[in-house]
Amino acid sequence: MNAAEYFAQRLPGEAVRRLAARRVLRFDAPAEPVKHSVSIDEARAIVATRWRADLCGLLNALTREELLALCETREARGWRSPELRLRAWERGAELERGGSEIGPAVQPRPVLLGGHLVVQAAPRGMYPPSAQWPRPVPAPAEAQPPADEPETLDELLAAADRAIGVRLGARGRDKGAWGMRAAALLGVPERGHEEPDWRGDVEVKTVPVAREASGLWRVVEDPAISMVGERHLAKLQRTLWLARASDGDDAMIVSWYLLEWDPTIARLARRYLHIRPKGPAGTDQRGIYLSKRFFADAGMLATLNGHG
Repeated sequence: MNAAEYFAQRLPGEAVRRLAARRVLRFDAPAEPVKHSVSIDEARAIVATRWRADLCGLLNALTREELLALCETREARGWRSPELRLRAWERGAELERGGSEIGPAVQPRPVLLGGHLVVQAAPRGMYPPSAQWPRPVPAPAEAQPPADEPETLDELLAAADRAIGVRLGARGRDKGAWGMRAAALLGVPERGHEEPDWRGDVEVKTVPVAREASGLWRVVEDPAISMVGERHLAKLQRTLWLARASDGDDAMIVSWYLLEWDPTIARLARRYLHIRPKGPAGTDQRGIYLSKRFFADAGMLATLNGHG
C-alpha cells in the first residue's frame, strides 16, 4: 500500500468524495475525469489512483480538519495546516520506505512554501556558490556593467556575478523596466527581435522571487517568455535566469541560474507554458508565460534554498 492509498483509507467519507470530484487544474498531472456521484469506496480508489505518485499534491489539497484526521496525536490540534502537512508527509514517506534507508535523490524531502509542500528538484545548470543556505539577501553592490557586450559565456556569467546585490531602482509604470536594467548590468543590449538576447545564444530573463519568514525563497509570479506568434521555444534553449527580489519600490538581483534545454526541460516546458493576456487592462494582446511551478521542477529553487 502506498501513502496515497493509506491516507485515502483514513480520510472521512465526505473528504474523499470532495477529492474525487476535485477539478484537475491546468498544471496538475493528468487524471481521470471528475466523478461527482460515486460511493465512498469508489471515491477512495479514485483518490488513491490520482495521487499515487504525488503525495505532496494530495496533502496540499486537504483542509486543516482533513489533515488532523491523518495526524493521530493529541498535540496536532495546536498545529497550523503547514505543520500538519509536513507531519503527514513524514508519516507517508516512512510508510513508503518500509523501514529502509533511502537517500534524498530517491525520496526528496519537500519544503514549505506559501503554506504548501513543494519538492525542489536538484539543480540542472550552473549557478553561483553560496556560503549559507538558503541564500541570504545580498548586501547592496555597485553596478559594474562591462564596457562592451561579453564575448564569451564565462564573461557573461562573471557579469551576472557582479550584478548580485545591485539595486535596480524604482520600476515606474513599465513592467519590463527591471528586466531591461538587469540585462544592461550584464552588458546585453536590447535588440527587440525574436532571437535570444546574448549573441543569439542565451536568453536573459528575470524571475521575481520573495523570501518567506523561514528564510526560504519562492517564485512569486509567472514570468513572461514572449508574445504569441514569436519563437518562444528558441528563448528557452539556453536561458540565464536572474532571480529578482523586490525591496519596496526598488528591486535587487539575488542570484542567477543558467539552464539549458534537454528532454526533461522540454517536457516541463510543454507542461508549464501557457497563454494569457499581456499588457494594460482591456488589451487584446496575448503573451506566453511560464508557470512558477517550473522553477521547482527545473532546479532553480534548489539553487536559492539549498538541496540535499
